[in-house]
Amino acid sequence: MKKILLSLCLIIFFFIFLKAQGKEKIQPTHASNALTKYSREFAISLLKGVDDSMYPEIFQAKMLMETIRKGRQPIKFIYEVYSKGGTKALMEIVFPARDKGKKILLTNNNLWMYIPDVSRPIRLSRNQSFMGSTFSNEDIADSTWEDDYDPSITDEKKDMLLLTLKAKRKDVAYKQIDIWVNKETKVPTEGIYFGLSSKPIKKVYFSNVKEIAGLLRPLNMKMVDLLEEGAYTDVKLLELKELQSIPDYKFDATQLGR
Repeated sequence: MKKILLSLCLIIFFFIFLKAQGKEKIQPTHASNALTKYSREFAISLLKGVDDSMYPEIFQAKMLMETIRKGRQPIKFIYEVYSKGGTKALMEIVFPARDKGKKILLTNNNLWMYIPDVSRPIRLSRNQSFMGSTFSNEDIADSTWEDDYDPSITDEKKDMLLLTLKAKRKDVAYKQIDIWVNKETKVPTEGIYFGLSSKPIKKVYFSNVKEIAGLLRPLNMKMVDLLEEGAYTDVKLLELKELQSIPDYKFDATQLGR
């Protein structure tokens, strides 16, 4: 009888062990794990440096986006972007012809899409997929993280720091983002995006770093969908021009059809 009970215990232990091994290995880093050697002020300055390295304060850009999904034809877009201060952005699709003229407008925390055949702009959710890609509308339209997330530094390896961003509000696309950043250049290299359930849902890679408009910037991004095998979107920065100003009418929802 003792041998039978011992065998049952070993079997139960074995299955518990297998279940534990099969759990998602990527877990969100909590702000409470912040490295005490780095102050909150330093984390905020590092996040600002990351935002600055992505795009200038005011800019015009042209980008190529291609989405790959298993068993489907690739989806490709080229779009032009005008952005001002990280809280205002206008994007217009210029390719392919069937989608030419569609626009997405971000003003503060509001998102709209304008479609030429529709009389009024359509209100968008920040966490919806942008045009079938693995990026959300928020990823595309919002050029900064500083306004939406609280940063802390939670890990370090050699010249890299792990910047953990916690959402300030419930209407943003992600509960948390963990970004590895070069501490000297403040250029991000890769990151994990966590959904509202705290599960990792996307992984991003930054590459092709070059100096543009006075700073080193990653010109390419690859967003991998962790919930759909083989699904990813590549974004390549084709043109980037720093501007002194952009007229306010560019970000007026009532002017999108003009």
